[in-house]
Amino acid sequence: MANKQHPEHFKIALIAIFSSISLFSLAFISEKEAIAGFATGIEPYNTANQPVLREFNDVDSLGTLAKGAYYIDDDGVVYWADDESKPAIAYVDIIDESQKNRHVYIDNYGNVGYVIS
Repeated sequence: MANKQHPEHFKIALIAIFSSISLFSLAFISEKEAIAGFATGIEPYNTANQPVLREFNDVDSLGTLAKGAYYIDDDGVVYWADDESKPAIAYVDIIDESQKNRHVYIDNYGNVGYVIS
């Protein structure tokens, strides 16, 4: 009698496991935007017409970006200067007047330096 109950319990346990997996998979699939926003840490910039930019507190924190040349405009928008199209990639919240309209370079170690023109 005990042998007949074990297969029945096993089937019920398998059904419960597959149901849970299906439910969690459905939750992840239906929440694409929330998961992508959480995983990448990207926050929207201004309006829906603006590109989605990564937000930084100050210019010194730009050191987490990839090595290369960048340009910071009057509004604190950071453009990648190594690409011909110069895409906007980030936004700096707190920026001094001396840091506006400046080219900066980020080295392999995350040091932010100003390009002398």
